Amino acid sequence: MAKEKKPLTREFLVERDLRIFKMRQAGVASNEIARRFGMTTSAVGVAIRRQLEKLNKEALMAYPEVLRMELERLDALQQSVWPLTQYRKVKTDDGTEIQVEPDLKAVQTMLSIIDRRARLLGMEQNNINVQMDVSNTTPIRATLAGAVQSDIVSQFSPEAEARRLLEIMGSSGVLSKEYVDGILSGAKELEPAPEMLELESEE
Repeated sequence: MAKEKKPLTREFLVERDLRIFKMRQAGVASNEIARRFGMTTSAVGVAIRRQLEKLNKEALMAYPEVLRMELERLDALQQSVWPLTQYRKVKTDDGTEIQVEPDLKAVQTMLSIIDRRARLLGMEQNNINVQMDVSNTTPIRATLAGAVQSDIVSQFSPEAEARRLLEIMGSSGVLSKEYVDGILSGAKELEPAPEMLELESEE
């Protein structure tokens, strides 16, 4: 009576797939691997694909942590380089202070860091369509320090922004439309919405 073949365990298959994969990486032909393991060449191909899928899955799982570490390194590097890109005062040996212009090499390094971060985050793959109204002749001045004209800043209206936010919350269902309409018309005083009270009671 012929002996029944024992089913292959998961551990055995994992180990065998790894050995087959390493042999194929070393340049051993598929038919030679099949001969050594007593398999068909198609089974060798399946084992190699299985190992590749496993490696890809492990790489995908590790990617967020690797990305976080890389971004932290770039942040630390940017922090150390940034002061050199600004006008700064330096004390000489005799104690006098002189103003030093931004270091162009540091600026180039900063641009490289920004570019590297953008590539890591995939920002260069996003197509952004920006439309500007050029009919407005108000002169706009901006500097690297972020300075803007005061008359442009004064165009911002907190009340208009708040009304717009309430409208969005009403149309999206975050708050009831009746509640939002009451606030906007002035019929209701600003008090917690029923939806918010329900959420607080659930917590």
